[in-house]
Amino acid sequence: MTINIFYNPNNDLRLLDYGIEIPVAGDRALKVFESLKEKNPGLQTFDGHVPSFTREDLMRVHNADYVSRLYDSEETLLNELMTCFELINKDGSYNRYNPTIATKKLSDAFGVILKRVTMTYVSSKSALETGFSYHLGGGSHHAMSFGGRGFGLLNDIVITLRKLQAEGLIKTAWVVDVDAHKGDGTSELTQKDDSITTLSIHMRDGWPLDQGNPETDPWFIPSNVEIGIGAEENRSYLTKLKAGLEELESKFPKPDLVLVVNGADPYEHDGLPSSGLLKLTKEEMLERDMMIYNFFSERKIPQTYVMSGGYGDRSWEIYSQFLNRLSL
Repeated sequence: MTINIFYNPNNDLRLLDYGIEIPVAGDRALKVFESLKEKNPGLQTFDGHVPSFTREDLMRVHNADYVSRLYDSEETLLNELMTCFELINKDGSYNRYNPTIATKKLSDAFGVILKRVTMTYVSSKSALETGFSYHLGGGSHHAMSFGGRGFGLLNDIVITLRKLQAEGLIKTAWVVDVDAHKGDGTSELTQKDDSITTLSIHMRDGWPLDQGNPETDPWFIPSNVEIGIGAEENRSYLTKLKAGLEELESKFPKPDLVLVVNGADPYEHDGLPSSGLLKLTKEEMLERDMMIYNFFSERKIPQTYVMSGGYGDRSWEIYSQFLNRLSL
């Protein structure tokens, strides 16, 4: 099996450049890439052709009103970015946002986000040919049909899968989401789509499940296989994940592609407070990733990965240990 890494430093979304003070290390993907290059000196950044996604590509997933707000004026785009990254409190004050330190316009982030969406697509297309690919970026699993949420403006996961379907490259896909937070956007977007099956294993409590009405709010829409882990159940995480993968296999037909939302935020040293109810050791994180990889490799199902959540200065370690274990 050929293992392809998709990374371009021009696609790094360095939030501090825009004045956003969310603790996502801007160089986490770079650190992973450099650690892989030490072992594999011939590893190169991806400089090939990346297709330009159109409004129509986005509207396979997001509704027309939302897509229009992203494109039609800088004011509406800024409002969506402020909402997505949670930069405004209810009283109008800034939240984790300091425009005085910004070196780039906030609206310029949209172009980088679009590039990251297309890189998820290019990486996933490669996995269909080689069996495995990893995009050092992407994974905006909270973005919903009507808008961005949880630091994700566009749901690159579902956008990618629907584009591959439209091109006749796949008919069905599974999304296996191991980020600490529920993959609520992906569930909302695919709830009536039998061609995309979702598994999410996440914190049972905490964001996004700590607010709103379970009967009406879309972030409560369940995945096809939904596994909530309580704070007291951390040591049973791997057992529950294994059972969830087996449930997927027993209930749903074999897919043409599996897209893994490979969040590092269950790591016990993650830097985001809202991830704190799920704390896995570095060793457990590696066992998690190898369990997923081996499960799909043994079944000869093409698998493609996106980074998703991972916060603070140590999140890069989790991605690095997994990819280095695969002996690129």
